[in-house]
Amino acid sequence: MLKLVSSKQGVPASLISQHIADHAPAIALSALGTISGSINYDAMKTTVTEHLHEWWKLSVPSGSPDDHYESTYWYLIHLLESLEEHELLGNNFMQYKVSSAAHYLLGLGERQAKMQGIRP
Repeated sequence: MLKLVSSKQGVPASLISQHIADHAPAIALSALGTISGSINYDAMKTTVTEHLHEWWKLSVPSGSPDDHYESTYWYLIHLLESLEEHELLGNNFMQYKVSSAAHYLLGLGERQAKMQGIRP
């Protein structure tokens, strides 16, 4: 028997914020580690995939993030999901975009105006 899975209505904002706060630093560190060569690209991709699986378990509807921090988190996730290894490691502009987002999530830099992501 098939069971229809749909988005839960009314997922508490505090649960969403806590999830982002818990996962954003790990994603940021993984991205920076990959750029610096201390973390394997495939390990970083696995980390991103695991975080997305945890997000999907919450059944949060897609759409606009609650704040700039969450928006930047999704921006970074989308970048990391879309870039192949050679695109990330061989393109200084992409490294800048990823590094800027990661530094902001870690509290080490300013948020750039164009760092806008949406919930999957």
